[in-house]
Amino acid sequence: MKKYIFLFCFFHLNTYSSNNILSEKNDSLLICERMNLLNSISSIDFNCNNFVQSHLDNYLSKDNKLLSRMLAVSEYYFPVFEKYLDKYDLPLELKYLSIVESALNPSARSASGARGLWQFMYPTGREYDLDVTSYIDERLDPHKSTDAACKYFIKLFDVFGDWNLVLAAYNGGPGYIQRKLISTGKNNFWELQPYLRRETRNYVPKFMAITYLMHYHKEYNIVPDSIKIIRSELDTLSINYQINFTTLSEITCLSKEEISQYNPAYKNEVFPKNSILNLPSTVIEDYLLNYESYKLFSDAVERKEILINETRFVYLVESGDYLGKIASNFKLKIFQIQKWNNLKSTKLGIGDKLILYVSDSVFKKINILEPSNSSYIVQKGDTLWDIARMYEGITVSKIKKLNNLKTNSLKPGLKLLIPKV
Repeated sequence: MKKYIFLFCFFHLNTYSSNNILSEKNDSLLICERMNLLNSISSIDFNCNNFVQSHLDNYLSKDNKLLSRMLAVSEYYFPVFEKYLDKYDLPLELKYLSIVESALNPSARSASGARGLWQFMYPTGREYDLDVTSYIDERLDPHKSTDAACKYFIKLFDVFGDWNLVLAAYNGGPGYIQRKLISTGKNNFWELQPYLRRETRNYVPKFMAITYLMHYHKEYNIVPDSIKIIRSELDTLSINYQINFTTLSEITCLSKEEISQYNPAYKNEVFPKNSILNLPSTVIEDYLLNYESYKLFSDAVERKEILINETRFVYLVESGDYLGKIASNFKLKIFQIQKWNNLKSTKLGIGDKLILYVSDSVFKKINILEPSNSSYIVQKGDTLWDIARMYEGITVSKIKKLNNLKTNSLKPGLKLLIPKV
């Protein structure tokens, strides 16, 4: 099945002036009339009380840039949400909840570990068939996570029968809301609100304020950010070998950002064996025509026979070196160094040669050494190792390179430049 995706860049517009809309902002009667209009088209009970008004004021005075950005991004995500909400016969206004949850960021992650547009925790995501592995996190997939969110909405409505309580339960958890209903004897959100923790207490009025402003943004002179939209017709491709984003980018001439946008659920910039990729149809046509040659190319990259954006570097182990330190200095993983050098243990000897494959950006930084304001006059008995230990972040190899030393031998009285860290 073909899909469409939009890639966009944002440019800030001055979209809101508090002086221009003071009369709008303070006209509670007009706000209530508009809320009633929302009630007439939705099964969610919208309220225009002081709690909602407070969040309206906050968005208008502090977060109008956020609203402008949400209007722009929603042009891509809302049609996806509406498709699933309509499929399950749910209120279409629930699409605005994703703004409260994630600000329409599919990669959003909360301090508690919730992920994606709908901020699913790991257990809840698994309950609704969102797969999470070392390579993939379907909580980040806009389609699969929205389908799961709709199923969760249905379950919550079956329990509470009231959309405001459903919203509160989505934030606070159904068990928490049920216990509060029982302990207080209340039966609707606004009566229950004073007894809830702050985040859940504010969650429903915040949703109502966002929904109101997304509907009536023009009345407050809030317009979408100016965006550049690239529309691509997508199709799917199944591959029977592992490939990383960098290699795929080299093959397809797509940027890694585009590949990630098309395939947000994949982690660590890797497509494992038997992955299903979303790519522009024209790219897939070319890929299928050259499938075997691309596979050979990917295998060669994996074996380091072909290098993409990295440099092969032979490193001489110095006194005080260990694998963790070397890996950290060169932005590598310990297991990578062990694999490339066929190391059976982590033990190293001074002078050992290690083959490293270092990213070009890191390698460039390593090879650009600048002298600091410090220098050192060699004393009798000094060694390069002793001198390097005097300065944090300085190694023997850096001193040798900056001073163009061919050996480790030093003559007393020699002035050594100390590299800038």
